[in-house]
Amino acid sequence: MFTKSQFLAPLLALPYTLAAPTNRSISWVDCSQDVGVPAECGSLPVPLDYMDEASGKTLNLSMLKVKANKEPVKGSIFINPGGPGNDAQSFLGLFGREMLVMTGGHFNVIGVDPRGTGKTLPVNCFGTPLELISAGLQLPPAIDAYDTALGTTFAVSKVIADSCYENLGEVGGLIGTAYTARDILQVVDALGEDGMLRYWGQSYGTVLGATLAAMFPDRIDRLVIDGVANIHDYTDGWEYDNLGVGELALQEFLKSCVKAGEEACPLASKGSSADELFAIINDLAEQVRHEPIVLGSNVTTDIVGFAQITGSLDISLRISVEYAPYLAGYLNAVLDRNATAYHTYRSFLFPDNSSPSTGAEATFAIRCSDSVFRANELSDVEERAARLTAASRLFGGGYGSSYMTCSQWRVNAKGRYEGDFKAKTKNPALIIGSPYDLRTPLKSAVNASASLEGSVVLQHNGHGHCVLYSPGQCAIKAVQDYFTNGTLPAPGTVCEQDFDVFSGKGVRDSFGTSSKADNETSTAA
Repeated sequence: MFTKSQFLAPLLALPYTLAAPTNRSISWVDCSQDVGVPAECGSLPVPLDYMDEASGKTLNLSMLKVKANKEPVKGSIFINPGGPGNDAQSFLGLFGREMLVMTGGHFNVIGVDPRGTGKTLPVNCFGTPLELISAGLQLPPAIDAYDTALGTTFAVSKVIADSCYENLGEVGGLIGTAYTARDILQVVDALGEDGMLRYWGQSYGTVLGATLAAMFPDRIDRLVIDGVANIHDYTDGWEYDNLGVGELALQEFLKSCVKAGEEACPLASKGSSADELFAIINDLAEQVRHEPIVLGSNVTTDIVGFAQITGSLDISLRISVEYAPYLAGYLNAVLDRNATAYHTYRSFLFPDNSSPSTGAEATFAIRCSDSVFRANELSDVEERAARLTAASRLFGGGYGSSYMTCSQWRVNAKGRYEGDFKAKTKNPALIIGSPYDLRTPLKSAVNASASLEGSVVLQHNGHGHCVLYSPGQCAIKAVQDYFTNGTLPAPGTVCEQDFDVFSGKGVRDSFGTSSKADNETSTAA
């Protein structure tokens, strides 16, 4: 059965026209103290609604530029760290130096806060922080956590969707990936460089990257997408391509644990093989799904249920080289019912934060406005939910909450791209994927490459989500060469992560950004 969008796809896939190039300039001010390297914060007024530019209404895009530290300066690279819902400025505050290394140093690195994030049209779905916290507490940890979890999730998700609709109003339709893509091209034009876009995006940033390529293929000079989401699943609103890769990532973590031994990985004391440890952790997750473990007297922190086990895995496996010892210690402490060790390791994995984050609200606003599937009744999602939980007992149910909210979202992003995402960019793209990425499988990178003519897939065997969080010199150099010289790796190239996850080395050891010497050489161009 064909949908309307499938009939229209050949027309909708044609390159988009952008608003007339802006004659506005970017207002830059020094904010190096916030990043640790020479940087400037800026803002640029752009059309609030690209479908109604005649209104004259604008919004101020908020952005941060980390200055190139090598001569000659060759222009600017735009980045998106993922989410959706992560603001680019905070990301560059944490990883500005690493991004200079990753991109070769000859380019300014610019992070534009997408609509709904940071200071760019921030989202507020609830009247008070307490309401936000309350909504989160009402959601089951997974749609299969207990017999009534699916129905409860559907009901709470409707409340969240309705609250967002009531509080966002017409702004909800102005927050979406296609409008953010147009915003970025406005900034490209305002820079007054060569008018071409150089872009690096990870995770959700690959959705934005694919959208930019599809809408403006002739404006793409360089495009790197890493940790690639299935763009068609994302557009639907329910993502299935990533199911099962979480278990594979856990298996690889456990292999490293057994290899490292009990001194480096205390969890190794519980089994002699990765398969044995995997079965033990699965059994633990099933046990606490039905009967949580109590390891103290604080009702907020000391009850270990299904969400705590799967949450510890999700947090840690995204950046195993940093979190592996803490995850191993945490799981071992729970298995031993050791409250002292549990509290020690828990503080690393789940740091207390008295200020609730609005990131979830931005995630809903962007993801849900982009998605097309809608449900009126619980029965409309039951088959989809069953597919999630059948494919991944540990992780599938956890994804269901956001998908349920999007299914009941009451506004669609305006100007949404509805083509097939096939594009021939001015220069071919570099696409990176790992078989051990718990969020975005390698097959999604391969599928994306089939839609981007001439692109090359680099397989990076990193134990984490994207090269930045599982770095290796091979992959870093490939990105540097691509941005600096336009050189793509040979098809079939496979790279490895620099350090084992129990080596005691971290992300900044690979990038060389933890030393005083590096700090001193990161100077303004």
